[in-house]
Amino acid sequence: MPVKGEVPWPCEEHTGAKHDIYRRYLERWFPILLAGSNAYPSVTYAEGFSGPGIYSGGELGSPVIAIQALTSKVRPEKGIARFVFVDDDQRCVEILERTLLKVFPSRPRPKAAMPVKIVKGTCSPNLEAALDEVGAWGQPIFANLDSWGNAPVPHKFLRRLAANVSSEVIVTLFPQHFVRFVENSGPAADDVFGGDPHWRTVTDLAPEAKSRHILTCYRAALRAAGFPYLLDFELIPRRGQPLYLVFGTRHRLGVSKMKDSLWEVDRTQGVGFRDPRDEQAETLFNIDEPQLGPLTRLLEQRLRDKKREVVEHLRDFALFETVYRPEHVIRALKPLVDRGVLAVEGGGAIRRTAFVSLVSATAR
Repeated sequence: MPVKGEVPWPCEEHTGAKHDIYRRYLERWFPILLAGSNAYPSVTYAEGFSGPGIYSGGELGSPVIAIQALTSKVRPEKGIARFVFVDDDQRCVEILERTLLKVFPSRPRPKAAMPVKIVKGTCSPNLEAALDEVGAWGQPIFANLDSWGNAPVPHKFLRRLAANVSSEVIVTLFPQHFVRFVENSGPAADDVFGGDPHWRTVTDLAPEAKSRHILTCYRAALRAAGFPYLLDFELIPRRGQPLYLVFGTRHRLGVSKMKDSLWEVDRTQGVGFRDPRDEQAETLFNIDEPQLGPLTRLLEQRLRDKKREVVEHLRDFALFETVYRPEHVIRALKPLVDRGVLAVEGGGAIRRTAFVSLVSATAR
């Protein structure tokens, strides 16, 4: 739905952090897919909803950041990069057009090497139709779907993206929207979750469990759409409601690069990050050194479930099931050794090839 109030609007704390993550990831994505050893002829960055491309304080929006990520890292002769921006507020469409002309007064790439399409409408049907029109399908697409719950992303569109070659999606998920309006939400809301109405049982849960339930259901929907590798994390602003970013890809490398982008985000943004699976809800990145307590707890629970694991498998668990990097795992296991609750088979240091298990209470 169109924005209530003035356009453009102020840049929120979590928005600055999101944009930092987008920039760092796209500065990796474009070179890999357009200039790498297995480069594609073309790629497309698609965004709905794109907003006006600028904020009331002069901060640049994600459409500008995406184009800058391309032009700063990939030479103009390397492939074709398409940009498709959709917003359902005519004011945003018009301001975005003016903003792009102001920021890029002379084209950084020829029009044929960097076509830009701005459309008034919604994710469905307008964004999908625009991708059809520019010939994006059959080549990689990165879809940034920042709907804030106002215009749900259809599951059919996610399935088509997942089936498309080397395509990825990042969705801004505002769980409080679904919690607050569950009683008034019709079938379109169920379609966000792949047609599964189980998300509606959020009404039966304690307040502290509601957001995690929405995220769990959405993760299941993304996986059912065809994205086997997921990364999600919670942005915690000093003021206002937290939100989730959920990233889906079919490639292990995508998770690794997105996680690198997350851990490199500028700490001055005033936003904390949290792993939604940590029951103690500890914010991770308030200081320069990573806070590994949540990972230690998650690894301990993993070992309770699996009984015995090789450390390399725990590294995979950290990569695919937490916000942490694989290289954090050995450091996170050491407190368990110090407490006498973790044993390394054969003794010695914790190495990637070592098997570890929890020590029973009677054996301590």
